[in-house]
Order: sequence, then structure tokens, then C-alpha cells
Amino acid sequence: MTPSTIPAAIAAKKSLIIDYEYKTRKVTERLSSMGASEFMLTGGEGIYTAMRTISGSRRVFLLDDHLQRISDSHKMVLAADKEDGRQSPEHWRELLVPLIRRGLDSFGGGQDGDDRKITVLVGSDHISMQLTKIKSLDDGSCWVKFVSGKRDNPEAKNLQWVHERETLEKLIVPPINEVVLADPKETPGGRFYEGISSNFFATRRALETGEEDAQPEYRNYELVSAPRDTVLLGTIMKLVLRICERDNINVVYEPKVDFHRWTGAFVSSTSRLVLPVSRIITDKCEHHLNADDPLVCHLKESVKSMAMEQSTEI
Repeated sequence: MTPSTIPAAIAAKKSLIIDYEYKTRKVTERLSSMGASEFMLTGGEGIYTAMRTISGSRRVFLLDDHLQRISDSHKMVLAADKEDGRQSPEHWRELLVPLIRRGLDSFGGGQDGDDRKITVLVGSDHISMQLTKIKSLDDGSCWVKFVSGKRDNPEAKNLQWVHERETLEKLIVPPINEVVLADPKETPGGRFYEGISSNFFATRRALETGEEDAQPEYRNYELVSAPRDTVLLGTIMKLVLRICERDNINVVYEPKVDFHRWTGAFVSSTSRLVLPVSRIITDKCEHHLNADDPLVCHLKESVKSMAMEQSTEI
């Protein structure tokens, strides 16, 4: 199938939805006008994850991480203390990979140059999967808005959170790309946590690097992160932290909101990968950041370069 031969019905719809019933093993699919946010709101109790293909191919980025996430979240939310045969990533691989393959076959994955976002909702008796089109690896920057809030049980990708954040999503009006949860009362400057669908990081000059004239320049900066146990450890966040360890970049788990020291910032998620932040908006002020911050650029390019290497052909 080439771009010119992709069915017009697919081009006219926003997504493809595949449903699977555990009891009957019945699989159905349908084209839909729903976007990703609308689809997630159709989920009741359960868990979710979102994956993506890379560079217009049929390769799914960090597939093993997503399968592990489903397994872990299933234990925390759906299985409780029961052993029901769905406790291992291999179970989910055997179940989900054929469904993803079917979705890419039906929704033109890898033929039109755009990537596909694959959102998986897992309930107690069924799975719903949605494929939507997303542009390949955006090169821009974005604005974010800080609001008061904090997730309960952030370690699990619980569908309850999708419904709780619905009101906050209404604040995402271009050029605002994300809402970041913060607590202005925790420290004198406030404390940040995470975006409603992403992780948030800031960068700042290291006070003493001893390498002011050394190359590369990003080594003169350090990454500022919320503590791991206060946020959902996203798949891209984990990759960013691995890159920092590889490249000897200091990570400071000091989530104090400190606009005066921050030189750059970014949000990370499956659909965004690493997206630089050029402006932060709060109820009291706007703060401008350098979208070309050396450390932000290094992490962005490192994640992009690892995308094909750490993806799985479907």
C-alpha cells in the first residue's frame, strides 16, 4: 500500500479502533472520528499506555518498556493480590503484538510518512486499542502552564486519572501544549511534579563544573527533575535518565520552582519525545526560556537518534 492507494475512508477518519474480548477472543475493528483524548475518556476502570511508531515505519518505540508498564499497572490496579496469568510482559506481548500488527495493516501504518500513536486501554474483560496519525518527530517548541495539583498513586497508569484531568485539558489552548502540576505551598518558590500527559524537566547552569572551556557545552549544565517516587516514571523519562547516566550529566532531584536559575526546560512523552519549552505561564507571571538550551538540545537529539535503535519491528 502506497500513500496514493491508502483508502479514502482511512484518510477521512481520525482513528482506527480495535476491540478484543477476553472471554470470546473476538476481535472487531472500526474507523472513528474520535481523537486520542476522546478515545481515552471512553475507558471506564482499568489501565492504559500509549506507544508510537518511528520515522514513518512499522517500528514501535520502546515496546518492551510499554509491555512492562502494562504488566506493572495491571498488578497495581486490576489484579490486586490475585495471580490471574496476566502478570508478565510476555503475556501482553503475545496478546498485543498481533493486535498492533492488525491495526497497522488496516490503518496504513508506514505508508504515508506519518507515524502512528497506539493507545491501549485494558479493562477487566476487554482491551480497546486506538491508532491515530501523528507527525514524525516535531522540531518545534511549546508553552506550558503551571497549575496547582498532584496525582494520587502516580506510579500506575490508571484510567481514573484520565477522567480526573479532563478539566485541566481544557486549559490546553495553542500555543499552550501542556499543563504541569505544581504545589505553590510546598517550598518558598513552589514545587513542580509532572505534566498531565508528560514528564517535565528544567535545566540550569551547574555551579561548579570545572569545565567552563571544555566541550561539549551541555556538560556545563545539569538536569532538574521531580523525584521519581512523586511522578509517573514515563518511558521517555526513563530513557532521558539513562542518557544522563551514559553522558555523565548530573541529575538534581530538586523540584523547587526556580525560574531565576532555570535556563531551559522540556516535556517528555511518547508522542512528544523531548519537546523544548520556550515559555512557562503561571497565574502570576510568564517566564521565557531558551528553546535552544544546550542540554535540552543534546537530550532531544539523543532520544531521536536512539528511536530506531530501541524500537521493534511489528
